[in-house]
Amino acid sequence: MAIYHFSAQVISRGRGQSAVASASYRSGDRLMDERTGEEKFYRRNVEPDTMILAPSNSPEWVRDRERLWNEVERVEKRKDAQLAREINIALPKELSNDQQKELIKNYVQEQFVNKGMIADIAIHRDDKENPHAHVMLTTREITVDGFGPKNRNWNDRGLLEQWREEWANHANKALEKEGIQERISHLSHEARGLEQLPTVHLGHVAHEMEKRGVQTDRGNINRDRQEYNALVVDLQKYREEKQALEQEKARQQEQKQKFEKFTTPSERVDLQNASKLLKAEPSLKNIKDRSEQLDKWDERLNKNDGYIRWKDEKIREASDHFKWIQSFEKQIQEAEKRIENLNWLNPLKLKENRITKERTEQDISRAKGEIQFHNEKLNYHREKLGFSTEKEFNQVKNQHETDRPGLLEKNRKARQHIHHERDVLQKAENALKNTFVRQVASLYPERPEIRYMKYESTLKLVELNKKYGKDKVVPIEKIEKVLNNSKQEIQRLQGEINRVDHNRSRLQRAEGYLKNYEKHQAIVEKYENNPFLKGKMLVSKSAKQEYDNAVTARDSYKSYMKKEGISGRVDFEKQTNILGKMEAKVPEFKGQIESQEKGLGLLDAVMKGIEQASREMTRERDRQQQKTKGKSKSKQRYKGLELGE
Repeated sequence: MAIYHFSAQVISRGRGQSAVASASYRSGDRLMDERTGEEKFYRRNVEPDTMILAPSNSPEWVRDRERLWNEVERVEKRKDAQLAREINIALPKELSNDQQKELIKNYVQEQFVNKGMIADIAIHRDDKENPHAHVMLTTREITVDGFGPKNRNWNDRGLLEQWREEWANHANKALEKEGIQERISHLSHEARGLEQLPTVHLGHVAHEMEKRGVQTDRGNINRDRQEYNALVVDLQKYREEKQALEQEKARQQEQKQKFEKFTTPSERVDLQNASKLLKAEPSLKNIKDRSEQLDKWDERLNKNDGYIRWKDEKIREASDHFKWIQSFEKQIQEAEKRIENLNWLNPLKLKENRITKERTEQDISRAKGEIQFHNEKLNYHREKLGFSTEKEFNQVKNQHETDRPGLLEKNRKARQHIHHERDVLQKAENALKNTFVRQVASLYPERPEIRYMKYESTLKLVELNKKYGKDKVVPIEKIEKVLNNSKQEIQRLQGEINRVDHNRSRLQRAEGYLKNYEKHQAIVEKYENNPFLKGKMLVSKSAKQEYDNAVTARDSYKSYMKKEGISGRVDFEKQTNILGKMEAKVPEFKGQIESQEKGLGLLDAVMKGIEQASREMTRERDRQQQKTKGKSKSKQRYKGLELGE
């Protein structure tokens, strides 16, 4: 039965709490606390389902859980700082994992994130009877530049009551959407109108007597009424639980019948295995979500391996530095002994001793410099590996060498588990997709090839039925007919557009020819209509040449115009006007093409899927025939051997 639980608390540094440690515990992630230098990790038997929601104006780094809560720790300076607000919410167990996740996501987005908070959500399902969510909320405003001032309005008690009420509203809408009768309420039994009797006020004297173990009349009245009220509540719970059980039983029976009709025995086994693994219905969404969780788990394992390799390298580097320090310390000791052993009593060796001492002191100085260099290099390793002295380093090194094989083996086994889960999920996914294809194929008994369609093509067919059939089955023949009609209409409209383009290009060329024709016709008319110029042509070669050239050019351009379908200026203007009207229709043609193509994509995808299914059906039949022939030949050979014997 769905229960109501909603509690809020503050994560405070003053109580010794850490935002990073809290986030690590709730998410199950391995996080580095930069303030303390400690790595936080809390192992959980069931991996939490986590997500981070943030306002749209947030910087990208808030999606990184480790950086987010380290930034919260960094920006809070007070030793008693309130680091975050946490909301704990019981999720309706009647909903699937996906439905629970969608419910809490929508609620948190609306009530917290839209108001400016960043929400880190972790859903815990360690106890399948008690799924619940931890929601860590930031207390400061967020901008593109990072955290700003604290928002004191978020501390309003009235706001908490609003959050409590809205959770009941969101949960009940989700239950109603899934056809589940269960409902929850943030109100008390009395406020909900349950038939409960009020208790009476004991008073000071009766209260003291009851504390001493002496029963009073008023105390007995309260005990009777409390027993009655408990029965009322138990009866209501019984009715609700009985109704919920009956609905769940009917749902499971319906689902079982559907699976038995459209699944094979081996597929049912695959689905049962996935259900045990998911501890939920093996839906495609649940499988996808779990696969994404496995990907994240695999990624964390890669990080763990990387951390082990990094630690190997840093320990090796630190070990080398200590070896160099020891080597140079030994050189210093030997040099100091050489100085001590110098014989200063022999006056003949004074100069030689001074030179030896000077060189030895230089060696000592260089050795001290090298020691300082390696010590400075070790500061990084001291900080990262957590040691101060060489003794502590050896402890870290020995502990790492002890833990390393176990960590690597643990990662290896985890990867084997991931591989096993992926295999189970893949088989279940294939079973669900095959079931879906068979269900859709059952709507088309006259088209056996539908059973061989790919899942994606089958989804398109279902989408087409919803879009054009209004929940009725659209015959394949009708789909094919509509597709062909659409293609023909697109071809016709495109032909109209091409015709407009062709006429535009033709008239553009014709316009040039017409201008040149008119230009040379004007020269011809100038000579033919002027008696003086006519006479000039008889005596002037240049005039005669100009006239003849104009006639030749005019006739050539007229011929070109004729090829373009233009007889003259009037005809050109008439055709230009017709072209203008045609061009005005082009946007309409393009719009019709676009409209046709929108539906065409879905129709074309379905028909291509059916064509592929038909080819696959033919190949499968050929394979079956080959098997049958092979068996027949084997039997014939076997009979021949018997006869031969």
